Amino acid sequence: MEPSVVADVWKLYQEILEFAPVGVHAVDRDGRTRVYNRVMGEIDGYRPDEVLEKNVFELYELNEETSTLWRALKTGHPVQIDEQVYVARNGRRVVTQNRTKPVVLAGEVIGAMEIAVPRGSRGTADADGRKRCRFSFEDILGESQAMRRARDLAERAARTDLPVLLVGETGTGKELFAWAIHEASTRKHGPFLAQNCAAWPEGLAESVLFGTRRGGFTGAVDRAGVLELASGGTLFLDEIHAMSPAVQAKLLRALQDGEIWPIGARRSVQTDARIVAAMNVPPREAMARGLLRPDLLYRIGAIAVHLPPLRQRPEDIPLLARAFLRKYGNGRDARLTSDALAFLTNHDWPGNVRELEQTVRSALALWPEAVEITAAMLRSAHPLLAEGAPQEGAHVARADRLSDDAIRRAYEAASGNLTRAARSLGISRQRMQYHARRLGLRSAWQDT
Repeated sequence: MEPSVVADVWKLYQEILEFAPVGVHAVDRDGRTRVYNRVMGEIDGYRPDEVLEKNVFELYELNEETSTLWRALKTGHPVQIDEQVYVARNGRRVVTQNRTKPVVLAGEVIGAMEIAVPRGSRGTADADGRKRCRFSFEDILGESQAMRRARDLAERAARTDLPVLLVGETGTGKELFAWAIHEASTRKHGPFLAQNCAAWPEGLAESVLFGTRRGGFTGAVDRAGVLELASGGTLFLDEIHAMSPAVQAKLLRALQDGEIWPIGARRSVQTDARIVAAMNVPPREAMARGLLRPDLLYRIGAIAVHLPPLRQRPEDIPLLARAFLRKYGNGRDARLTSDALAFLTNHDWPGNVRELEQTVRSALALWPEAVEITAAMLRSAHPLLAEGAPQEGAHVARADRLSDDAIRRAYEAASGNLTRAARSLGISRQRMQYHARRLGLRSAWQDT
């Protein structure tokens, strides 16, 4: 394809889509921005002239796995996602609904184009008038003693400037607590950045944390790390135990000194980010398995808040379920039958509040005209409890064992090679490494 023809196509797209009522962002085959309209700039906080010709990874805290533009570009297939969460200008956290497609000209993929719409209207205005998502302690539902205790400690922690460690199973609301702590603190007008350490591509954790400077390595660009972007605000590090011990040591040093050294930098950068970290593994267990350095734990765990699993607070389940009915009911007065309430309170919810929310949401979507939501509807809406699947709580432990067994079998079949094992399971190598370390497999300590 002639470069001049491709350039004319991008120019035409820019002229046509400049005044589209939705955000439009397109990149060429190298990931460089070619189309960026006015609405997209309002969403991200950039001016189009600041963005054009820049690589998508220079603009956002995304990677090859989390960028919908990059996925559509490299796979050649459309990508549809209802919640893309990323960090744009000045550390602002942005949540959009994206529809992304490869751009094909004469049978050749020349780039990818994305239509983005901001998710929801909840939020308060930043100093520049734009909105961002915010959650407070009022959004954390639960009247059980265990939840009251966790919420009270978190509120007390918010009034300090100490690091906070949130410990809880997947789906217990750790990010919601982190947001609430930020909003109740003196840093609430500063940035709030959320990062899942287990989702970072292998080998890039250090650059995500500390940033890079042009010339530091081949292809390096001037890019701030999340510790710098969150300065003056809060940095939420979920699954912090998924970091390698070497990166944990560098993070510890940065927190102690209040300064960071971007990769390739000739001088340090000051940072004043408050750390709220989270783990879905008990701290003692994480240290015993070598997942977390004790010295880092003592640094980030100045205040530890343990979030109870849903099975330990069944009295909160009806309250939560009714809240989800209101949230996803589109204004209809839907209610739970007595057998639905019995089902909800008897199930042990291994996925905790997230699993409960998705079950209620799916039932409402499957029966859009229903006024009464029954136990049968909820079972049908649950991926593991549909007809013919194991019922009640007994399925949970069995599913967990199968999951661990599958990881061990893949590890053994690959003769301890984590890359091959991850490929056979359809997960990233970093995720396989995390599970291998969690299960105590030998190669977890080796670079295999």
